[in-house]
This record gives sequence, structure tokens and C-alpha cells, in this order.
Amino acid sequence: MNDSTRYRLLVGIALPSSAKLLYSFLLDVAGGGNGTVWLSSRRLAIEMGLSTSAVRRHLRRLEQCGLIRLTSRYSTEGARMTNKITML
Repeated sequence: MNDSTRYRLLVGIALPSSAKLLYSFLLDVAGGGNGTVWLSSRRLAIEMGLSTSAVRRHLRRLEQCGLIRLTSRYSTEGARMTNKITML
């Protein structure tokens, strides 16, 4: 997805600018639409300069808008692992 297409997509969505920036960052990491990102909320927060709670809140908002899908993952021992973030 080129920058002008991404801009047109995000202009019409009622999200905070930091959520739009996070979405744009995820698109870059995923290599465009329909890609997958395996970064933790903590790592995303470090990369974006946001708090982990802000990243989690924005990820939920992006999912509610139908831009991403979050899939929780757990190890065989039941320990929580990095979420799978799928770009839609």
C-alpha cells in the first residue's frame, strides 16, 4: 500500500492520531496489507514512544474498526506469548 492510499484510508476513520500512526507502523512492519506482525505490546510501545497501555488501547480500537485482527497465543505450558497481529 503506498502512502497516498494509506492516507486516504486513515482520513475517514475516527481514531486518535497516535492510533493511526501505530497502524501505519504495523503496515510497514507487515510489508503491506494482509501481512502479519509478531511484536509484543511492550516492543511496539518502545518503537512508537508510547506507553504499553496506550498501545493495547489502540490495538483494540484498530481491531474494532476492522483494520487488524488480534490473535492471542499461548505456549503448551499455558504461558502467554506475543499476539499475532494480522493486517486486514
